[in-house]
Amino acid sequence: MFAFVSGVFAKFDPARIRGRMIYPYLIFQTLYICYANIVLGKETDLQYTTPYWLLWYLFATVAWNLALPLVQARNMKAKAAMLLMAFAAAVMIGYDNRAGYYLSVSRIVEFFPFFLMGYYSRGMRESTKRLIGAVQSHRLKIFLAAFCTLFICLAVGVISSNEEDIRSVWLYGSSSYDNGDYGWRLRSVCMAVATAWLGFFLAVIPVKRVPFLSAAGAHTMTVYLLHGFFIRLLKEERFFSKMENPVMAAFLVTCALIAVLSAKPIQKLFGPFLSLEEGRRALGRLRAAGAESRRCMEYAVRLRARWSRRGRPG
Repeated sequence: MFAFVSGVFAKFDPARIRGRMIYPYLIFQTLYICYANIVLGKETDLQYTTPYWLLWYLFATVAWNLALPLVQARNMKAKAAMLLMAFAAAVMIGYDNRAGYYLSVSRIVEFFPFFLMGYYSRGMRESTKRLIGAVQSHRLKIFLAAFCTLFICLAVGVISSNEEDIRSVWLYGSSSYDNGDYGWRLRSVCMAVATAWLGFFLAVIPVKRVPFLSAAGAHTMTVYLLHGFFIRLLKEERFFSKMENPVMAAFLVTCALIAVLSAKPIQKLFGPFLSLEEGRRALGRLRAAGAESRRCMEYAVRLRARWSRRGRPG
């Protein structure tokens, strides 16, 4: 879903890639590694070629946007061919044991088809609107809701009955087939299910603004980049395992983090860390404040010297 949405808003803009993707990646890669070493007590080397935990997505977004000039297509046949090649590459990358966390190569290739679908969907905006309008009819909504409920119940049943055999690493996109002990068929099924779920989600998503969710959704960058500090600390302290109801605790923590980290004061406070342009403006304000402070100090020194020559009044 996130890769698809990133594709919808993607464009090849070197200044934007540099200022809103590479810049925050370098900032938060440094912050997270320092946080891991100082707060969490981990021994993590400072480097920028293996993204730290959740930063793989920001790193992948850089790669996907840089690849846009290579995947331009004017007609549906060309777009379909590009998507087929992207899906084929996503399946084939699983055979390469060297593709893993380093440079996020495996994830970049595996999730690229969803980014590409989002990017191509912009050229089919009117057709997509008509399709969504048709799907969002009342009867079809009820049918899709019932189908989704049945699908979720079936999926939960299958997962519950095979819990010991299912490995979460299969869904991470960071392990090869040999390292993850699975095969191309399972990855293909997972990608097909993800594509179907994406279509369903886009069909039933409300067109109107939803209180709280719409406001939070407009500021996802700070939520994405900052929530990891809290989650890593809670995980290190085994916070959720101490709760009587870990699922409810996780839900409440999630809602609280979204509400706090998407607030306007947090946006303003961390804006200079998220955008190179904002960072330059903040640096300019600091320099101006520093210059003003120096002028005040110089004036105070001159005034004190003048009083010393004349003698203090009183």
